[in-house]
Amino acid sequence: MHDTLPTANTGDLIKTYRVGRGPMIVSSICASIPVLVALFLVYFVNTVRFPDDPPAADRTTSTFNGPPAFLYGIIVFLLILAALMFAVAFWQKRLNAARFELYELGICHVAPGVSDFVPFVEIDDLYLLAVGQTGIADLINGVAYRRNSAEKFRVVTPLVDESDEFIERVRELHVQQRLPQMLDTLGRGGVVQFNYADSKQIWSKRIAGNFLKIKTRPLMVSAQYLEVDGRRTPIGLLRDADTSTWTGKVTIKDNDGQVVLSTIATGIMGMDLFLNVLAYLQEHQLSPIAEKFAADL
Repeated sequence: MHDTLPTANTGDLIKTYRVGRGPMIVSSICASIPVLVALFLVYFVNTVRFPDDPPAADRTTSTFNGPPAFLYGIIVFLLILAALMFAVAFWQKRLNAARFELYELGICHVAPGVSDFVPFVEIDDLYLLAVGQTGIADLINGVAYRRNSAEKFRVVTPLVDESDEFIERVRELHVQQRLPQMLDTLGRGGVVQFNYADSKQIWSKRIAGNFLKIKTRPLMVSAQYLEVDGRRTPIGLLRDADTSTWTGKVTIKDNDGQVVLSTIATGIMGMDLFLNVLAYLQEHQLSPIAEKFAADL
């Protein structure tokens, strides 16, 4: 029985991804070490003789030449350290209680008392992240998603087991579900919007963290033009996008070699979808796009 299945149309469940237990186990073991050391010191304090103590009848009793307060201070410090580390382990346990259920039509974040399903066709911002020590190398190891800027990002980090597989599947399914919808809008003469954070923001987030506190700008796309920061360039004048594996940048130029857009690729919300839309428009310029797309499937 599946007691967390959202009421929306989800399609079939593909796989469930949970936070790994490894960090919780490591945190618990590390928290136990200062507790054991503190217990040893308590035993030591009760068996050792201090300089101000009266002479002991048992001459074999060990003597500690420092003040008792020094040992008591170490014991208190170790217990505080252990408490903090146990708190981290408890936090890891709470994380482990949550999971991400990947369906054909969307993602469901399940936590105690919460079942939050977001369909792929409603995800405007799919934000690929390079976090931790891999951030500078532009290695994608996390993903955040939301319907629009009015919502908070839901984040999947490398703490989730098989996060690489999850990210790849989400990228594929987002394009698969959202691309026909966008091409239909464009084919009827509409305009679709993507959002992007400039390279300066992405680099600063990699260094300082706080990846989710970003300000985005719109990228407007119609069947006739690409609009970047208010400047419109006809689709027919665009060269193919150049994506560099060395710099992590995506650069789009016009036929005269003028740069239309140059930014860190992962700063484009829904990067894969954006590049697919542009590529299709360039191939089927000024055609009934939705019909052509349906015929190609």
